[in-house]
Amino acid sequence: MFRVRKSVVVMLIALMAASPTWVYAQPLPAEDGTKIDLSYITPQAFVAAVAHPRRVLTAPEMEMLPVEVLSAAGKKELGVDPLDVEQVIAVVEPPEAGPPDYGIVVRLAKPYQLDALVLPPDMPLADAQLEGRPYRQPQFPMVPGFYMPDDRTLIIATDAMLKKMLANRKNPVAGPLSQLMAKTDSSSDAMVVTVLEPIRPMLSAQLDFVPVPPPFEGAKRLPALIDAAKLDLSVVGSAKFSLVLLTSSEANAKTLEDTINQLMDAGQQMAVTQMAAQMSGDDPVEQAGMQYAQRITKRMFEMFRPQRTANRVKISQEGEAGAQTATIGILVALLLPAVQSAREAARRTSSSNNLKQIALAMHNYHDVYKKFPPRASLDANGKPLLSWRVHILPFVEEVALYEQFKLDEPWDSPHNSQLIDKMPRVYQNPSGQPSANKADYVVPVGNGSMFEKPEGVSFRNITDGTSNTIMVLEVNDEASVIWTKPDDLQFDVNNPLAGLGKAHPGGFNVALADGSVRFISITIDPQLFLRLLQMADGQPVGEY
Repeated sequence: MFRVRKSVVVMLIALMAASPTWVYAQPLPAEDGTKIDLSYITPQAFVAAVAHPRRVLTAPEMEMLPVEVLSAAGKKELGVDPLDVEQVIAVVEPPEAGPPDYGIVVRLAKPYQLDALVLPPDMPLADAQLEGRPYRQPQFPMVPGFYMPDDRTLIIATDAMLKKMLANRKNPVAGPLSQLMAKTDSSSDAMVVTVLEPIRPMLSAQLDFVPVPPPFEGAKRLPALIDAAKLDLSVVGSAKFSLVLLTSSEANAKTLEDTINQLMDAGQQMAVTQMAAQMSGDDPVEQAGMQYAQRITKRMFEMFRPQRTANRVKISQEGEAGAQTATIGILVALLLPAVQSAREAARRTSSSNNLKQIALAMHNYHDVYKKFPPRASLDANGKPLLSWRVHILPFVEEVALYEQFKLDEPWDSPHNSQLIDKMPRVYQNPSGQPSANKADYVVPVGNGSMFEKPEGVSFRNITDGTSNTIMVLEVNDEASVIWTKPDDLQFDVNNPLAGLGKAHPGGFNVALADGSVRFISITIDPQLFLRLLQMADGQPVGEY
């Protein structure tokens, strides 16, 4: 029961606060359109939805739709051609001791027989009679049954709801929902109408337990302000979608208008901030894309600002321009993450290539000197001078830069410090924050690593296997180091992943001692990762 009530709460929150496509009218003049049969709407119902499938599917504007496929699929899977469905009315009553009762009335353009329906063979239904007509009666409370009171009307409803709907059909009693719907027209292709009074206490109580970010706390006031709402959507003719919210007084309408504006301001700010975070690079095309996305987002929010008249608050948009802007906004929202994902994939590949080049340089260094480079060169007193990144420069095609260094001076000597801003790009992770002198690739320094001791090691020292030993790591921006400085990642055996995991979404790259590059997930077991850092611990490493 809690899950059902929670779903109703979520649906109504969305109906009241999230969609910019709703309208309520009181009263509205009658216009041309399929008449809605209100007699099936029970007095206790609090929400109803109406749609006109045949009107939409046969409209000239919809000629590009695969109507032939829809028609064939409907006949095969349901036994009903969607092109024959003139009107669908869905009705829901408030939940009481259990899930809410519901019913759907399908009005057909031509006669059908109940036996022609294609129903799931395992659906718990029994053959029965109701008012002298065949009835596929459900055997459980929330399973829908199937009944045709005449040959052009199909009702799909729970057993209790079906009997209420038929009783109301014989002796109509107008409840708040049907009275409200009687004042509206049916010219839209789809609409949803709700009255909140029957569920206001439940809705307010449930909202008190829903965690809401501080900028959106105003959403919790909505149930107390709104009495009813009507959503309209049309795609045939002039495209339009709108919402009007009815309140009990002009004062409540003013409060509601202010609350919606505050929620929209917060939503717009959040959307723009997220876009800026996603498009954080310095590429001019990327920056232009972010500016465009922000412009369209602002335009979208401005299009749907509420308009207040007396005790009603209306949000609407009509015509091709509005639909086009909405479509563009949706496309931008969908495409930006995809573009960013593709861009990040390219950067991750580029970073992997950097590591492969560094690993190859390490191997070439080993071929020449019969050992890997030590993490730093030392002076006569054992003081570190220059990082290993300087000493492999000849093997990353930077001989000219290497020859500019004074190898017997420390990294920050007056001469060598002039070379700090000449860092080769191979030492920079493309996904990180751009820097002229900080390297994102370091070696692990710590108990059992390849670079624990000041002298370099050779292949024979890596007894765990070169494919099971990490040689170079890709660190977070905050753990990056001045590239010439003899500074690397001093790992903690109790927290070996410190400083790692943010180089790319979900993890980071490493170069292994065999020259290969692997992507390490941030969810890797820390003890398994520790064994990868140690070259001779004698413990086997499985898949990771």
